[in-house]
Amino acid sequence: MLVITAPLKAQKLAAGLDPLWLAAGIAKGSVEMTVGRSATLGLTALGIRDPWVSKEATGVAIMPELRYFLSGRPMYHHFVGVNALSGTYSLYLNDKHYIGSAAGIGVTFGYVVPLTSRWNIDLHSGMCIIHTQDREQGHNNLTLPIKVGLNISYVLR
Repeated sequence: MLVITAPLKAQKLAAGLDPLWLAAGIAKGSVEMTVGRSATLGLTALGIRDPWVSKEATGVAIMPELRYFLSGRPMYHHFVGVNALSGTYSLYLNDKHYIGSAAGIGVTFGYVVPLTSRWNIDLHSGMCIIHTQDREQGHNNLTLPIKVGLNISYVLR
């Protein structure tokens, strides 16, 4: 076990929540760790169960992301990222019930504002090409905004 964790001891590790999504009734959390001098690897997970915006919606998704920070310092200022999406959903919309799965790939742009040595605010937005498969419409390809949010994160180090 020591051999596995030894290379990670100098890495930064941060955990965060998105208060805007939480206010909408959607749980969205993330973890992120440095993987180089200017890059981080993160994983975002979200869960939906009857949010206030739509009382008949449920779903889960995971979104891994690789970010490159233009400042040359990870978790600091401007970044560009590539991400993937995988999830399942069930929602009622216009008297139709959509049950299915989604997968996609996209790009993200953002900015990290360091508040203290441990606290950050991460503003980000991106676009994703998503392939969905459900009972109502079969296969469908969509281009949608993805990973839009404001994360408040704590750097664990």
